[in-house]
Amino acid sequence: MSNDRVMPEYRIRLRIDRPDPATYAGYTEYPTACISDAFRKRQTLPPSIKPVWGPPGRIVGPAVTVKATPGDEILALKAIEIAQPGDVIIVAGADHELNCFWGGIMSTMAKARGVAALVAQGMIRDLEQCREAGFPIWATGVTPVAPNMDVPPGELNLPITIGEVTIHPGDLVVADEDGVTIVPKAQIAAVSDAVKSRIAKEDAWLAQIHATRQMILKDSVESLLAKRTVEYLD
Repeated sequence: MSNDRVMPEYRIRLRIDRPDPATYAGYTEYPTACISDAFRKRQTLPPSIKPVWGPPGRIVGPAVTVKATPGDEILALKAIEIAQPGDVIIVAGADHELNCFWGGIMSTMAKARGVAALVAQGMIRDLEQCREAGFPIWATGVTPVAPNMDVPPGELNLPITIGEVTIHPGDLVVADEDGVTIVPKAQIAAVSDAVKSRIAKEDAWLAQIHATRQMILKDSVESLLAKRTVEYLD
């Protein structure tokens, strides 16, 4: 390391603490919308990160975190190498106005190694190859322009931030066609209980709608409007 620098160009953690898969097995049935509700709209990644081909289904898995220089693929490649089956590679900082940082060969390698999905603040390319590999991707866009290689600095398996959400290695990533939510490892059980309660409430609402064809939350709407000045027009 140069003596005029206090940090290395790259920092890489090879081993992370993953939650027991038994603790999040039920999450494949939990919509990201209900998880977002459980966090009172927190822990949700920006809507610019969306499925690039679909329908994607719902993926759930521990986070392998990457902090990359925009358009640089080197640590994403290293993440594929060290990821375990079921992991989700999640990348912050790779969003370049032109370059991608991920392509079809990387998707094929990741799929072969059992990686569950890619979630990225960045663009990908080779969409046809990614689709043919059957590898789910949530990203900010698609471009034909190739990635860069070896543009430090960068970090692998250290905490990252995307939007207002901080993601630690091993946190649970849940992604579906609505978007992406992050569940901290320590809150997996509590969030599961909250989501089950929310789903039960919504199921009851749906049953009531089908049975009565009446409005849900009508009393709440009227109560709130009563506190406002409202002019009703014919």
